[in-house]
Amino acid sequence: MWPTAASSRNHDRFDRGPANAAILILLLLCLLAACSPTPPSGPPVQFTEVTGEAGIDFVHYNGAQGEYYYVETFGSGAAFFDYDGDGWQDLFLANGSFLSGQRPASPPTSHLYHNQRDGTFGDATRATAIGHQGYAMGCAAADYDEDGDQDLFLSCFGPNAMYRNDGGRFAEVGRQLGVDDPRWGVSSGFLDYDLDGDLDLFVVNYVDPSFEQNPVCVQQGIRSYCEPTVYEPTPDLLYRNEGGGQRFSEVSQQAGITLKGRGLGVVFFDYDLDGDTDIYVTNDGMMNFLYQNQGGHFSEKGLQAGARFNRDGQAMAGMGVDLGDLDSDGNQDLVVANFSRETNTLFHNLGQGRFEDLTPRAGLAEPSYLQLGFGVCFLDYDGDMDLDLFVANGHVTDRIADLDPSLSYAQTNQLFRQEGDLRFTDISAAAGASFAVKNVGRAAVQADYDNDGDQDLLVTTEGGPARLLRNEGGNRAHWLSVALVGKAPRDALGARVTVEAGGVRQVRERQSGRSYLASHDPRLHFGLGENTRARVEVRWPSGQVQQVGEVAADQFLTLEEP
Repeated sequence: MWPTAASSRNHDRFDRGPANAAILILLLLCLLAACSPTPPSGPPVQFTEVTGEAGIDFVHYNGAQGEYYYVETFGSGAAFFDYDGDGWQDLFLANGSFLSGQRPASPPTSHLYHNQRDGTFGDATRATAIGHQGYAMGCAAADYDEDGDQDLFLSCFGPNAMYRNDGGRFAEVGRQLGVDDPRWGVSSGFLDYDLDGDLDLFVVNYVDPSFEQNPVCVQQGIRSYCEPTVYEPTPDLLYRNEGGGQRFSEVSQQAGITLKGRGLGVVFFDYDLDGDTDIYVTNDGMMNFLYQNQGGHFSEKGLQAGARFNRDGQAMAGMGVDLGDLDSDGNQDLVVANFSRETNTLFHNLGQGRFEDLTPRAGLAEPSYLQLGFGVCFLDYDGDMDLDLFVANGHVTDRIADLDPSLSYAQTNQLFRQEGDLRFTDISAAAGASFAVKNVGRAAVQADYDNDGDQDLLVTTEGGPARLLRNEGGNRAHWLSVALVGKAPRDALGARVTVEAGGVRQVRERQSGRSYLASHDPRLHFGLGENTRARVEVRWPSGQVQQVGEVAADQFLTLEEP
């Protein structure tokens, strides 16, 4: 803030004489000490790429054969989930498929990697019968049938799929359950929207492309992928679980999910703190949707809430989205990754159902202006008790550098450290050599895959290898990881966990979806800084509040609904 006339006069008064100058310096030092967060002790936390040594050899196949089919550039997602119940997060990587021409003798498949509990993974695709051969996009893991193990839904370009977990082997039951919609599904997730104790399903759809009349789009004499406005938007889908996970009914229209959009990302959260789960959908080149849950029926409130457009009243090309309580006020804030030359958007939740775009003030505008963000994750990577931000970047136009030399197809990812007071600093250059590597980034997924008490990251890339980034040093601070086992639903989606330590109150929601095409480690991670103990409270989806009391730091804590 620029000084006022009065503050300038006061400054002149302090400048008269060495004594006054010394006082001014002391006051400034005290002010800085009071306003600045304590930096982590020791060397900076870094992320080391360990994909190869971890045994992950996956390479995404996008089906490109020179025809510039639109789907080729959107990548595919990933899910960390514990499919065998051994307490370690396994990894599923969705894959594309062929789009034209003769079917290959050995078609590409999605892959499941089993966590070997020693920092490595083994390929369990064939042993678990989960080698999906369709064009998979996003993943959502949950126990939809309430039998005690994690199932997996795949949103696809083509019929969606549901893989039911039967004791460590999977059976594809999408058609049987009624969730095999053939449109272009992108991000997805589970929620109990009607509070009946079972998990329902929401699927974000993108556009309606036509292979038979594939448009040819040329800019400056160069053929590339078309703009999204060439294609018609499509409606999203809400499926109600009819009980026992035996059948889902598509109830979008009757539940108020009525708008058509070019959807790419989704988060579920209780933005108005009324005890049920609301839905936020990011759209490509058109307004975002905020569906307020009003007793099992939804009403779109994006304009009233201030979350439909950015601060300039403009629709953005929204890709991925994430939520988190950035300022410890109990309200979940939003971040949306957008197209290059648009900046990403930080929506601060003001409470009372209102959001404010704080992107420039937060320091996120300029660093994201030339980047094209897809996957986004809020995470406390350094354990200092506030949420930081990771963004996976990569353009969608393969020859963008020929059209605009200031842009590139492959881009570096970014890590932003929160400095307190909703202000972020791009510390990518200090976060390890992995942040100097350019990729065509898509999904960003977080998990403590090695169970060492800090949050690791995985990035999928368009037509390239997955990248596993191990957190080195985030566990130098104390931490707490909370797993929830509910009564109905067992996954406790919609629960809110509050952890208090050292005068700081952190609130996390246990939710599905988030980022882009991704399903995260379901355990809720809390950095505790120098605190060795913390108080824990859970508000279960039923509305019951459980006072857990004080617990020791540096543990994986499993809480069951009483």
